[in-house]
Order: sequence, then structure tokens, then C-alpha cells
Amino acid sequence: MKLPRPRPSRKGESTIALINIVFLMLIFFLIAGTLAPPIDSEISFISTADADGSEPPDALYVTAEGTMRSRGVEMSAADYVARESERQAETEGVEIKLAADRDLAADKLIDVVAELRAAGAGTIRVITERAVP
Repeated sequence: MKLPRPRPSRKGESTIALINIVFLMLIFFLIAGTLAPPIDSEISFISTADADGSEPPDALYVTAEGTMRSRGVEMSAADYVARESERQAETEGVEIKLAADRDLAADKLIDVVAELRAAGAGTIRVITERAVP
């Protein structure tokens, strides 16, 4: 008596065919698709890698000791708000950009903001540094 021969398994063949189809589709979309329009070859972009950083001219800087400076000149909150109100020509509070030293104590920063509010500042934006992960 002869025993029937076991049939070979076809599980691997269907997986290989599926992988082949997926890779063919991937190649097709890489060749046929465009993610972004091409860059004009006659344009050379500006490089800022070697540029010197500069401070915004209208910011109020507060040192770690609480001294306020603008454009390198030490001034009071009232003087700064008066100058900015002339420059911005605002009638209802001026917009202030405030850059504080990271070593400035929080209570001193709150005092500076209170001084600016008392002098007539409207919106006060605190400038920070974005941490690079």
C-alpha cells in the first residue's frame, strides 16, 4: 500500500507575491508622484548660517539685576513706554516686547511688568528663546 504524498505548503508564496506588489506600487508612486514643485534652477537662496544675530530694536531688555535697557541705553519703564507710545502712535496702551535675562528672579519680572502697566503699557509680550531638542 502506497501512502499519499504530503502537499507542499503555499503559505509563503502568497506572502511573497503580496510583498512584490507592495514594492512595485511603492516604486510606481516614487517615480510618478511629485511631493513639491521643483525649485527654480536660476535662484540661489540666501544663507543665514553665518549671519550675526541681532536684537529687535524695539525690545525692552531686563538684566539679571532688574536694570531695564533699550537699544543699549538704560531707562525707566515710564520713559520706555512714553517713547514707544510716540513711535507706535497708539492711544490705548502700547505693545511692549520684553526680553528678560533667564537669571532674573520671577518676583523682579512681575515688578517690571507692573511698572510697565502703571506707565500705560497695553500688551506686554515676553520674548523667549526656543530650546533646540
